[in-house]
Amino acid sequence: MSENEQGVPKTHPLTREMLPEDPLELQGFEVPGDVELMFRVLVEELARMGWDANAIAAHAADPHYQALHGLWQLYGEAGFRAKVAGVLSRVGVTRVRAVVAPATEELVQIGSLGSS
Repeated sequence: MSENEQGVPKTHPLTREMLPEDPLELQGFEVPGDVELMFRVLVEELARMGWDANAIAAHAADPHYQALHGLWQLYGEAGFRAKVAGVLSRVGVTRVRAVVAPATEELVQIGSLGSS
């Protein structure tokens, strides 16, 4: 369908006029798709961010996390935890630790290759 058929020209959101009936709030809604794939992708992403099974389950029990909570409701707590354990057994949980080296005041003299 072309722009003329739709009747509304396409505009970039940054250049679009803000209207009172368009509150720019994040909206969640269901879309058709593979539920098992979505489950695996969500759990793998959270595991790569360092979330373990308990953290994922705790967030899934919270209705404010709509996608996770919907899956929690679909599978039930026991089923959800079992499926999370299955995904984590394949991908693991990424753990990162940042260590800041102590500052040193030691100066090192660097010479050229030809100098003696």
